[in-house]
Amino acid sequence: MVTSVGKILKLLEHIAPLSLADAWDNSGLLIGHSDREVDRILIALDLTEEVLEEALDEGFDLILTHHPLIFNPIKQITTETRIGKLIIKLIENRISLISLHTNMDRSFENGINRYVGEKLELEDMTILVKDEAYVGYGVVGNFSAAQPLENVVATLKTLFNQKTIKLTNGTLDKPIRRIAFCSGAGADFIEQALSEHADLYITADVKHHESQLVNGSTMTLLDVGHYESETVFLERLKALLDEQIALKNYDVFTMVTETEKAQFKYV
Repeated sequence: MVTSVGKILKLLEHIAPLSLADAWDNSGLLIGHSDREVDRILIALDLTEEVLEEALDEGFDLILTHHPLIFNPIKQITTETRIGKLIIKLIENRISLISLHTNMDRSFENGINRYVGEKLELEDMTILVKDEAYVGYGVVGNFSAAQPLENVVATLKTLFNQKTIKLTNGTLDKPIRRIAFCSGAGADFIEQALSEHADLYITADVKHHESQLVNGSTMTLLDVGHYESETVFLERLKALLDEQIALKNYDVFTMVTETEKAQFKYV
């Protein structure tokens, strides 16, 4: 049975419906034709030059990313710009591009935040910033029993494959029971985490002045890195997609990128 880009889009609707995406976002089919045949899908956080070369070398005809390649308005598509080069190369090689961004972020059922909460073994999880039932950003939940921050940090380092994590407003012997988490850039939700009486808020991309919002409070803040907080979910996304593919008996191979790396490294 021939599988098309359009059929894959329908499967993804069962995982993270496009209706969940924020109005400012640009999720969905970004490059390609819905009738184009799909045999091999490569999953990545971003479409980088390395990921595209990997797709070309391994014969992938569809790339599924979390972050949209086309986000801000562009006036030209030429080889003079990085994004232009990528777009042209995709089109020339008949590779389609789909992104699941805020629709995946805001899905409580299948999204990144609940997945990480489950990995941390949080109980009584709810949405941190709820827009409607089962839709919103982040999660908040509790450990069955308080544990020292040092133990939580060790768990996060293993989960996110990190050697160092930025910490403010807390010591490693502090007992932690209630945790808020938001993948990616979650500094906008520090005040919501405070209002939830979280002992610890875990997120990424926190600026200096944003971090000062926790000063004088009882909440500790950890910045685990944007890439690290989201790339952990790629294998889960592959599993969710594989389940949908199997239900339809489609003959499609999926793989998580082996070439993508964090934008920053510690030196």
